Amino acid sequence: MSNLQDEKTIAEGFLIEMLEADETGDYELFTRHYEEKDLVNFSRAVFEDDIKHMNARNGKNLGYEYFGSLQGYRANDHDGCYRFVWKGLYEKREALITIGIHRKNDTWYVNTSIVH
Repeated sequence: MSNLQDEKTIAEGFLIEMLEADETGDYELFTRHYEEKDLVNFSRAVFEDDIKHMNARNGKNLGYEYFGSLQGYRANDHDGCYRFVWKGLYEKREALITIGIHRKNDTWYVNTSIVH
């Protein structure tokens, strides 16, 4: 795992917004940093269903701890991606939270967001 401090800061900013979106049910906030092509199968209804199941399984998010990063993997058609992993601390359990990001035309995008 490498030290990608600038990229980690960007990914953590996305994580904070996405956790807020999970808590408030805000689809626009959750998806604001995705490219449109990466949202083809992720509708508002899918988001709301995911949130319902996540809340039942995990409870409220209480915080997170940084685990590490991976540089240079390929996600779909995105080259040069970075993946960051945190331990999510929830009311009912701990979970791994993975955020993948990539840069295109000097703009950073989310390409992966998973709670394991």
